[in-house]
Amino acid sequence: MLLYQLGLLLVLLPVCCFAPGYFFVRKFRWNPLEKLCGSIGLSLILLYLACWAIFCVSPSGNSMPAHAEPFEIISVASLVMAVASAKDIARLWRAAPVRRALAGFGFLLLWTAIQLAVIRNFSGAAWFGDWLEHFQRTLFFLHRFPHNTPIFPGYVVPARPPMMNVIAAFFLAQTADLFELFQAVFVFLNLLLFLPCYLMVPALSKRGKRRTWLLVLLFASSPLFMQNVTYSWTKSCAAFFVVLAVWFYLAGWRKRDAMRTTAAFVSLAAGLLVHYSAGPYVAILTLHYLVRVWPRRPRKWLELAAIAGTCGLLVGTWLIWSMAIYGVRGTLLSNTTVTLSQQYEGSTVEKICSNIFDSIVPVVVRDPTLLERFDRQREAGKVRDDWFVFYQVNAIFGMGLVGGPLILWLVYRALRRPPQPQPAPPPGRGKRPPKKIPQAPGKPTPQQRFWLFLIVGGLVLGIAVVGERDPQGVGHLTLLSLQMLGLSLLAAAIPWQRRVLVAAVLTGCAVDFSMGVFLQARVESLDNSPQGIVFPGMEFVQAQIQTAPPGPAALSGSAWTNWFVKHKLAAYYWWLRALDAQYANDASFKVLRSRFEDRIRQARSDDATAWQGWFDRHDGEVQFLGDHVAGTTGAGTNIALAMLAILFVALAGATYWRTS
Repeated sequence: MLLYQLGLLLVLLPVCCFAPGYFFVRKFRWNPLEKLCGSIGLSLILLYLACWAIFCVSPSGNSMPAHAEPFEIISVASLVMAVASAKDIARLWRAAPVRRALAGFGFLLLWTAIQLAVIRNFSGAAWFGDWLEHFQRTLFFLHRFPHNTPIFPGYVVPARPPMMNVIAAFFLAQTADLFELFQAVFVFLNLLLFLPCYLMVPALSKRGKRRTWLLVLLFASSPLFMQNVTYSWTKSCAAFFVVLAVWFYLAGWRKRDAMRTTAAFVSLAAGLLVHYSAGPYVAILTLHYLVRVWPRRPRKWLELAAIAGTCGLLVGTWLIWSMAIYGVRGTLLSNTTVTLSQQYEGSTVEKICSNIFDSIVPVVVRDPTLLERFDRQREAGKVRDDWFVFYQVNAIFGMGLVGGPLILWLVYRALRRPPQPQPAPPPGRGKRPPKKIPQAPGKPTPQQRFWLFLIVGGLVLGIAVVGERDPQGVGHLTLLSLQMLGLSLLAAAIPWQRRVLVAAVLTGCAVDFSMGVFLQARVESLDNSPQGIVFPGMEFVQAQIQTAPPGPAALSGSAWTNWFVKHKLAAYYWWLRALDAQYANDASFKVLRSRFEDRIRQARSDDATAWQGWFDRHDGEVQFLGDHVAGTTGAGTNIALAMLAILFVALAGATYWRTS
């Protein structure tokens, strides 16, 4: 049954995430890649609006499975739109850039599927819970949970925007409310970020040639990108809309095209509905537009009204509903930016400056003692966590060990490059051609000023809005869009004729893949087995029932917590049976056993309140795709990891051959 449902998803996802938008976009005077990416963005917006309307008119508090019929009607309508646009779709497919972009996306989809086949538990440094939170949010919109449902691990519904969860609920309503299917949907939606990054390549360099497989290699070996894709949260999909907005904004500015400019801000609004990390980019592009672009528009008031009206209506679908249910305070003050800022007792300026510094300078350079918290675990877990912190929370090395510094060099070179000379008027007959007239030396072009404003503003404002103070760094919270644009710049502008740089890029990709992708997948594949206890259970010691101390095969405490909330109810029953088998005749154990049963009853009560009994209906635990593929023997894991290594070698070889 699961295979059938996954197969159905493979049909529904491309049709419903492309056809509705393309039906409207196909007649626009856009280039083929603009139509591809714009159609996907518009399709996701239309899916959200349709499913949000269904949610709003449905009664809340219903714990029964959602009715699939309204969602099936949307899918049928999407299929009808695809059939009606068949000739235009065939014409779009004949465009070589579109085929290359989809080939790269297809490779990344296969690449990620192999990783999902081995991942059985999410872990990495102190990261915890976001994957389960977003699954609960999806179930909230799927099954119309009561409005007062507490969201794991202690949030309220308005703390996160709903768009990606609502879209995921659309697909689960037509298949099943299983985490395995939720994983597949989120992976597909998060991988879409590759497409606008591929679209952006020519805008990042004057000689920007789309080296497809080089960009695929950079994305496939990027620990930051692959973590944001495989970890079931929403930042990568939000970055899809942000990068797409940057492209349309630049194109609309250059061509004085109101349609593209409006599309840019609608994309930003959609990104804000996916994840609030798009907020800094909304502020930056809005400020630049109002100061630099809008005053020179021929129909500026009409264009501004179109932007404000469409974006206001789109964002208003969420804000108006949330304010009506949870109030203005509950809507605007429940986000972690606000709640964590209120908890911080120090200076806000000091917090921002410290977070910026800590997000640029790696932990291993400025304070290696911060990594000691990861020492008490197996060696593979310790090494993984050290590299995890090096990549995931750092603004520079999140783009790669070698890629990060190279991208800084490319940005510096592009921003300090002197303007091109102005073309001189043609000479008269018999006269010597005049010399080219250069622009004023040192004066940057408007495009250079825009990129400087976007990069510096995105870094400073993106970190300033972070409510918490984290000495390890906070680069993972809002900077993903800039970092993925950095990888696109590397693919566009790297002088491939310099063999030293070629060797450096490929070596960096090999290290990034080995320590940030392959090792991460290997550690996340670990689970309890006859070979070792990775996640210890409960023991009866000194008249207490407590967690057993970690053994030599164990991982960190945060990894254990992720494992525990995955199994939720089932783990309690495992432990109770094991303790009964060993201490059934111990009188002091019998006294504590009743208290342990109280914990089980409380856990079931929490499941009934927060999850409407989902865990109770699914054997008390969440199942990953890796639980079905990798198995308990480890043979499936080894085969999948070997495939991953072979694919990397083949991809690196193909990249070198195609770009040499």
